[in-house]
Amino acid sequence: MSNSELDKSIELITKTEELADKILANKHELTVLDKRRQATREALRLVEKSNEKKVWITIGSMLVKMSKDKAVELLKKDQQQIDTEINLIYSKQKVLVNKHRDLEFKSPFSGTNIKALDRHEFSALKANLHL
Repeated sequence: MSNSELDKSIELITKTEELADKILANKHELTVLDKRRQATREALRLVEKSNEKKVWITIGSMLVKMSKDKAVELLKKDQQQIDTEINLIYSKQKVLVNKHRDLEFKSPFSGTNIKALDRHEFSALKANLHL
């Protein structure tokens, strides 16, 4: 094997490993964000069920007593931000996985570009199939 072929092989393996590391890091970050999303969902549920006018809520490392409405609004904003981050990572993850498969000379996953039907498409389908 010549020096240039060896260099190309090492470069290909290095790129593959770097992409794999990014994929694993994204997967870990998704797990952390999902736990945070679930904790936020649970907190929101508890605050909404509360009969108190003011509730205790943690903001970072501080414990703060605030009005129930303000706490609900804050938790909902946090939930939206977490959902946005998760969706962003999912879209990046699809690209990374397909690049990784391309470097391994495999075909891209066919199911990674699937999108749900929007309301108009679903209603048209429902009208034509008599669902």
